[in-house]
Amino acid sequence: PATSMLRFLKNSRSTNPPYLDLERIPCKQQIAKKAEHNNNNRCIMRPSLFFTSSLTLSSHLRHGIRVRALASSSSSLHATSKTTTMRQDDRTIVIAPVDADNDSPRHTASVILCHGLGDTAEGWVDPARYLSNQLPHVKFILPTAPTQPVTLNMGMSMPSWYDIVGLDSRSNEVCDGLDDSMDRILGLLEEEALPVRDSDDDAGDESCKSTSSIDYSRMVLMGFSQGGALALYTGMTQRRVHKQQQQQQQSQPPEGLGLAGIVVMSGYLPRSKQFAVAPGSENTPILHCHGMQDPVVPVQATELSRERV
Repeated sequence: PATSMLRFLKNSRSTNPPYLDLERIPCKQQIAKKAEHNNNNRCIMRPSLFFTSSLTLSSHLRHGIRVRALASSSSSLHATSKTTTMRQDDRTIVIAPVDADNDSPRHTASVILCHGLGDTAEGWVDPARYLSNQLPHVKFILPTAPTQPVTLNMGMSMPSWYDIVGLDSRSNEVCDGLDDSMDRILGLLEEEALPVRDSDDDAGDESCKSTSSIDYSRMVLMGFSQGGALALYTGMTQRRVHKQQQQQQQSQPPEGLGLAGIVVMSGYLPRSKQFAVAPGSENTPILHCHGMQDPVVPVQATELSRERV
């Protein structure tokens, strides 16, 4: 899936993209082929490994597989940039390219990656850093879901984007908390779309500079399992927020997000009966990857999601 992901993120938005690309990847083959040696006799990860869960990744390391650490700087790919990792108070992690000379932002595209049920943003830092090294122009934003009781897990509190009552289709229509999570993701998208002014406290106007905004067509929503469900539903049904127009009391009809793409890993479509594509998002490319032997979210859920979308 990593190879398909990199192609997906590198390619520009096409006029008639494949609406949903379902890749069948047997889990046993994915786990068995863990690593391979290159000509220099150093061990490197196979791309597919970066799209297993963080627990699977840890288990590979515990079984004695030595993996060469990925450099945190992408200078080999982009001579004038480096990567910085920032952890915010709300447990959001940002991995972004910055100028090597003055640490100013250099990204021209943004990816928001949503973790699965019971996980946090920390579980996806390593895969995001791997992708960041391959895509030195992309900023990766990893939010963490709020901790709340989950009915399916006997009311146990854990990071969850919304409550899960059951795995059947009828229970999947409830999803209490989904609206709040979508509002949070929309807020992150809007922050990327609005230009930001930076200034020093004791400097004049010359030190003030406005960083260029990122268009929605240069943003990608990604997610694993429950996070994939959130990414799919948000990216296809929600509309752009026009705070600037609201502040200026200008009336403008809302439009769909029109993202560069959506990536769903082992996910599904929640609230399928209420699903409706927002105008402007009809041609959004979707890459949907799912393990055929997934014991948690059956691959049939992906087939049903494709038919509904």
